[in-house]
Amino acid sequence: MQNKPQYVAGIPGTEIRLEGATWGYFAGTSYLGLQTLPAFTDLVADATRRLGTHWGASREGPVAPAIYEEAEKQIARWTGSEAACSVSSGFLAGRLLADAFAGTAFQCVYHPACHAALMPAGAERARDLKHMVRQLDEARNNGEAQPVLFTDTIDFSRGPELVYRQLEGIDLSGVILVADDSHGFGVLGPDGAGAYSDLASLDAAELIVCGSLGKALGITAGIILGRSERIRQLRRLPAFAGASPAPPAGLAALCTSLESGLIRAQRSKLLLNIRDFQGQLGHLTFLSGLDDFPVYLFAGSGLASFLASQQILVSHFRYSAESSGAPGRIVLTAAHTPVQLERLAKHLSQFPDTQ
Repeated sequence: MQNKPQYVAGIPGTEIRLEGATWGYFAGTSYLGLQTLPAFTDLVADATRRLGTHWGASREGPVAPAIYEEAEKQIARWTGSEAACSVSSGFLAGRLLADAFAGTAFQCVYHPACHAALMPAGAERARDLKHMVRQLDEARNNGEAQPVLFTDTIDFSRGPELVYRQLEGIDLSGVILVADDSHGFGVLGPDGAGAYSDLASLDAAELIVCGSLGKALGITAGIILGRSERIRQLRRLPAFAGASPAPPAGLAALCTSLESGLIRAQRSKLLLNIRDFQGQLGHLTFLSGLDDFPVYLFAGSGLASFLASQQILVSHFRYSAESSGAPGRIVLTAAHTPVQLERLAKHLSQFPDTQ
């Protein structure tokens, strides 16, 4: 399994120069292709000239750029949340929520696919969904602390699967549901607004959605969505006041992209690429995917090595703190061309013949 990164001169688009050759690049994230899209990078550059490269002061200081509250209101409207709070990263968003529910008034339960950002030191994920349900029931029956369920919205260990579908038959009454939607923002849900509306249908006692805006939406920022009172409470945490916020130019570019329809247009391109690719691919038993989602999972190192022999790079590595059995990923983006997708599909169809 690949553990050491190849350092390159710039952010890869759909191709990358490695070992003196041009490789097809189907790794990383950048689902909407915004990281290298001139229409978007121009918006970031223009906003940087207007707003500067960074705001290094606290949001709780005497002044702050107006774009923060403007962006939070726009993102809340887009996702269907009552309120929103932006921070510098999706990881910080998760840590703020882990800290907010760390007291004895809450009993925290962690979905088997919960991201490490939502878990304090020493916390353990439930072994499986049945174990998670037992933990929630025990917390509810205890009555001394309110149960809080932490989860991702995409379960990459199974499928991938939509977690809200796993939770549909589970009693979440009295449970605060905290969900990391880093891989959903910009891709899933109505107009690419993520999983908030689907999760709201589960009728948890309270819903909080957090995550990175960097996976599909191409900016360095994190977001937390929830009730207005909960957002006010989170803004009073020392970690929020003490941390620098997200670069203002990125948020400004995102707002403009939402208003202009650029995000919608890129999502349409992504969905078209996924559907065209799936049509070319047919059914391959060594790949698993999800309708209208740009990530395909595979087990073992054989496929990654075979594709590398064809100068195609996919994700296959192990986070240092995670299981060595983590699946590899093939990632499509809105920027991939029909020719690039056809080439990938052709080599994937050849892979079984090499085994």
